Amino acid sequence: MEILLNIIYYIVPFIVLLGILVFVHEFGHFIIARSLGVKVSTFSIGFGHQICSHVDKYGTNWKISAIPLGGYCQFLGDADAASSSAEGNVMEKLSEEDKKHAFPTQKPWKKLAIVLAGPLFNYLFAILVFAALFFSFGKIVYPPVVGGLIEGGAAELAGIMPEDRIVSINDKETTDFQSISNEINLTTDDSVLLKIERSIVFKIKAEALDFEGNKSPFKMIGLGAKVCKHDDCNKKVTVDRILAGSPADRAGFFNGDILEEVNGVKINKFIDLKKYVEQNQEKEYEIKVTRPLVFNVTLKETEYDAGNGKVQKRKMLGVMSSSKIDFASDKMSVADAFASGGKEAYDLTVMTLRALGQMITGKRGGDEVGGIIRIAEMSGDISKSGGLISFIYFMALLSVNLGLINLLPIPLLDGGHVVIFLIEMITRREIKEKVKDIIFKIGLFIICAVMILATWNDITHLISRWFD
Repeated sequence: MEILLNIIYYIVPFIVLLGILVFVHEFGHFIIARSLGVKVSTFSIGFGHQICSHVDKYGTNWKISAIPLGGYCQFLGDADAASSSAEGNVMEKLSEEDKKHAFPTQKPWKKLAIVLAGPLFNYLFAILVFAALFFSFGKIVYPPVVGGLIEGGAAELAGIMPEDRIVSINDKETTDFQSISNEINLTTDDSVLLKIERSIVFKIKAEALDFEGNKSPFKMIGLGAKVCKHDDCNKKVTVDRILAGSPADRAGFFNGDILEEVNGVKINKFIDLKKYVEQNQEKEYEIKVTRPLVFNVTLKETEYDAGNGKVQKRKMLGVMSSSKIDFASDKMSVADAFASGGKEAYDLTVMTLRALGQMITGKRGGDEVGGIIRIAEMSGDISKSGGLISFIYFMALLSVNLGLINLLPIPLLDGGHVVIFLIEMITRREIKEKVKDIIFKIGLFIICAVMILATWNDITHLISRWFD
């Protein structure tokens, strides 16, 4: 059963995610090529063995292949799907009429437009998705949830943990992650008072207990809650009694813990938990609680990237935002939604380029490079806990990254082709096939090296996650 659930949560969302993004990218190449009179021989989602196919009236073979890790458009006259070889035996077999519609015979500007269309469609798709989300639900905000901790930072030293929700700072409510930064920047004291909520899951079994001097006819876990009176019934179910030596006591429940769920069943009143335990005596219970905690944190001077390669120091809390998203209640107009969608794509591009620059200059480690496994893991985690909206947002974010990566000037990627076609446009002569062959072999080596690094990082990350 667990294997089936993992397939549903991880493999299926990953295939859907990658399939959509690959289709968008390759459709960009396809539609511009066809509009410029270039024949597309094959449009494939996936690689390897063909599962199903359909040939349209223009002679394009639309197919789905067995390995869902990418896709390609192969144009008439290409020796392979990567357009890494132009003429040779392939062109010799074409008729004079077909040569007019072959990719290698096109002017450099047409080739440039076709190659750029894939990444640009990824950007267009992302902007449309962002705009639709902003228009439907409002502006994206990051909740005041700790996604990560700066090593040796103030928060880590104080005992704050990832997934903690910061409710207030110095009794000022924190409604989103930005408000955490705002409150820290405004504080005039090095010491700040943090109120947080921590989600905890207890695994516990019921036992026969003496409760208040009477032998219970049922097995119990030894918890009591505040008595619900009148309109207080709609408030949180808070633990205020724990029987000494009971399963609840041994498990580590605290007075003040807020009962949320038992085995996935929502606890609206304490009687809900009591009835569930009575009706499921032999089960092990997973009881989810929210624990309010208070921390006095002394801010610590910490290094941070101030942009433009400058590293500065200032006193800070040392927490990073979570990947989970919320939406502001105020919806946007269509124009504002599209403007914000474009800005979101731009900001993601700038942030990715900065991180890439830091890796190249050695300021950021290569251990952050992730590959297919990491994407599958993230898409599964988001689909499992974040819901459909978070999954759609992640898909748009990944579409931006896919478009940007393909624009990098690396041979075999679209960006490598762009450089070649720009050179041909400037020099007004085609680069020799032998030179192109060497260039593409270098590109293949670079891509293989990055894939090996990414796969190694993904595997070590998974191993670390399993042991944690």
